[in-house]
Amino acid sequence: MRPTCTDCAIKHLAQASITLQESRHGYPSHIFYSRGHMAEAEAELAQLYPVHSDLVRGERKKLELDPEYTPDFMALMEKIDQECEVCELMGNPRSIATSRTGPAIIFTRCEAENPDVQASLFSCLDAGGSLTSCRSGIRCPG
Repeated sequence: MRPTCTDCAIKHLAQASITLQESRHGYPSHIFYSRGHMAEAEAELAQLYPVHSDLVRGERKKLELDPEYTPDFMALMEKIDQECEVCELMGNPRSIATSRTGPAIIFTRCEAENPDVQASLFSCLDAGGSLTSCRSGIRCPG
């Protein structure tokens, strides 16, 4: 799985918006580029922000079912910018450390200040110390 990059996800969503408009103004095959950029945005978010990745995926799936559907790309980009980057700006991205008692989560500053987020993270930590399969809606308050 690729490292999380929220700036890259936002860039891909901007490109998806542009190529979707191109698909409706003389370049119909550009809808494939738009859906591809949305999938890239999902992949950029999947590791640390699975809820946001799923949100982008849901919009992409709506577009796949209805080529006339227009996702609110600006709302998606603003949501990612406001909700994801706050954690990155307040501390290092989340990581896993191994102690003598097993895997331990190293919290970002905003996670360390929010016990509910900590409890959610611990519930997602599997036996191998992985958080990548967590889908519980974890996010730091903005």
